[in-house]
Amino acid sequence: MSLPNKFSILVWTCNLTLVVLSAIIIASGYYYSVVPGLVGLDNTFEGATKYSSRWSQNFLSDHFLFEQIVDKEKDIDTENYYFASTWNLYQIPITDSVRVEVNKIDEELSSSESNFAGIVTKKVTVSEPAGTLPVRLAAPAIPLEREQYISLARSNILFFALTAIYTLIFVWFLRRFVSGLRKPDFFNRKNSRTLYITASLVLMAPFLMWGWFTWIRPDLFSGYIIGNASALDTGSPLPGALIVFGVILFVIAWCFDQGVKLQKEQELTI
Repeated sequence: MSLPNKFSILVWTCNLTLVVLSAIIIASGYYYSVVPGLVGLDNTFEGATKYSSRWSQNFLSDHFLFEQIVDKEKDIDTENYYFASTWNLYQIPITDSVRVEVNKIDEELSSSESNFAGIVTKKVTVSEPAGTLPVRLAAPAIPLEREQYISLARSNILFFALTAIYTLIFVWFLRRFVSGLRKPDFFNRKNSRTLYITASLVLMAPFLMWGWFTWIRPDLFSGYIIGNASALDTGSPLPGALIVFGVILFVIAWCFDQGVKLQKEQELTI
C-alpha cells in the first residue's frame, strides 16, 4: 500500500532548483574559462584618435571598474583598473562629503500606463531641482594592476561556482530525503543518514565561507587607512542563520533517528 503523494510539489521544486543550479555552474565555468576577466578590457575603436571608455561590472557585492583613455595626437594610451566593494563602506563627515544634485519628483504630474500583464508601457516623470544632498557613505575604489584585476574577478566567479556546486549537493540530499518520505516505510536508516548529511552540509557552510574569506580571498582594504572616515560593520547575518538552521536540522535528524530505533524495537518485540 502506497502513501498519498504529499511531497510531490517539494520534490519537483528540488528538481527545478537542481536544473537552475546546474545551468549556473555551466555558465560560471564557461565565463571563467573563456572570458579573460571582464568584458571590455581589450576594447578598441578603429579610426578614432581620441576617446575614453569606462566599463563597470558587479560580482556579488564587489564592483570592478575599467577605464581607458586614448589620445593619439598627444600619444596618450592609459588603462586604469579599480576594485570597490559594498562590504567595505565608510562613513564620511557631512563637512567633507561630496554633494550630488537631486531633483524632487512631482507625484501629481508624473504618471505611468501599463497593460493587462502589468508591464509599464508609458511612464512620464516630472521633477524639479531640489538642491544637493551629501554623500554620507562611500565605497572607495582601489587601483589594481591588470593581472591582479583579472585574477580577483575570476576568484569571484570561482566562489560563485563553488557556492552553486555546494548548494546543488545540499538540494540533492534534501530531494533524496523528501523523496524517501513518499514511501510507506519512510522510518529507515537510509533516510536518517540522508537527513544527517543534509544538516552537516548546512552547518559546515559558514565555516567554509569563513575559511575562503580568511585565507583565499584577499582583503585589499586591510592595507589602507581611510582618512577622516569610519568603517561600517557590513557583516552578513547569513552565517549565523545557517548555523541556527543547521542545529535545527540536526535536532530533527536526531529525533528521526530515535523514531527509527523505536520502530525497530517494536518490530523485534512483535
